Amino acid sequence: MRFVHARLWGRVLAGCALLVATGLGGASSASATTPGKGTDGYCQDDNGVTVVVDFQGLGGETLVRCAPGKQENGVTALQNAGFELTGAGKYGLAVMCKIEGKPADQTCTGMPPEKASWSFWTATNGGRWASAQVGAQSWKPPAGAFEGWSFAIGKSYTEYPPPRTEPVRKANAPAPTPASTSDSAFPWGLVIGIVVVVLLVVAGTVVAMRRRRAAE
Repeated sequence: MRFVHARLWGRVLAGCALLVATGLGGASSASATTPGKGTDGYCQDDNGVTVVVDFQGLGGETLVRCAPGKQENGVTALQNAGFELTGAGKYGLAVMCKIEGKPADQTCTGMPPEKASWSFWTATNGGRWASAQVGAQSWKPPAGAFEGWSFAIGKSYTEYPPPRTEPVRKANAPAPTPASTSDSAFPWGLVIGIVVVVLLVVAGTVVAMRRRRAAE
């Protein structure tokens, strides 16, 4: 009998642990950008700089974010839009090595290779991308401007591609309606799942015990 009880509670605990792990894992969400900085999507007026980051061959969707207000230069606009940056060794952010941790295989101890580098682009709203003639730290973004970063793989400097997203201000999709506090604060689905597992294990154990007694 003790063996039966031990096996019963072993099954219950295993099922509960699986549900807890699944429930907690599904509840978490990761953000690709620095929390508390910038907003997702295009700046809706001239009060800010729209920043476009196109990972190109690195994979991943093109990111568009707004750095609100006046920006000191291209690097501060990138930072204030909420992107995580890594500079190249002693050059710091004057030479961009990684944006949002990409490319992951670069050490950033020195200058990035020419054929695996970020390129810097600028544009006015409704205009065309132009390769920046100055470094990002020297560029003074005009109000309502667009700033673009595009990663080039296997191309020389003169072949670097511009961002594939046009520098045209668009209306942003409405933000999803957050769930009410009462619905999201307590994991009812997780609790119900645990109860179901307990009932199934108990029912299965009772049936097994009856069959054993009948066989005796």
